[in-house]
Amino acid sequence: MPFKDQTSANAVKRQMRNLSHKIGTTLQPDQPVYISRKLEQDLKPREIKPPIVLINNALFTFLHVICDSEYVGFTARHLHQRIVEHKNSAMGKHFSTAHGNTNLLKESQFRILKKCQGKFDRVVYEMLFIKERNPSLNTQTDSIRAKLFV
Repeated sequence: MPFKDQTSANAVKRQMRNLSHKIGTTLQPDQPVYISRKLEQDLKPREIKPPIVLINNALFTFLHVICDSEYVGFTARHLHQRIVEHKNSAMGKHFSTAHGNTNLLKESQFRILKKCQGKFDRVVYEMLFIKERNPSLNTQTDSIRAKLFV
């Protein structure tokens, strides 16, 4: 504690000595008596965000940087379930024909584009992102959903 003169400092020393005798503990003037809690101890911790594979109701993109191919899709389920399904889809066919291996499909190649509220949001945003990005692995052209914009 800062004091403005030596008289104040001596008075505090004397009071601490008297208090030390009363409570049976030695208190030093330069030793902290009370340490306040850190602000982070009183605040709630932030919500831990799930890994990308646990996200559902989302629009996602798959990027394969080696051959510069992209896919845009949506899922109502967890993304990890959709990734497994893609091993037998256009992405899986791309990996087996171009690279000879479907095990190259990794979770790190997926990115969430938009978290959606419902099926209509997912369908509309999927079409908008496909139109904007023109991904090479999206092969379906006669979709009923696409007729909304025709």
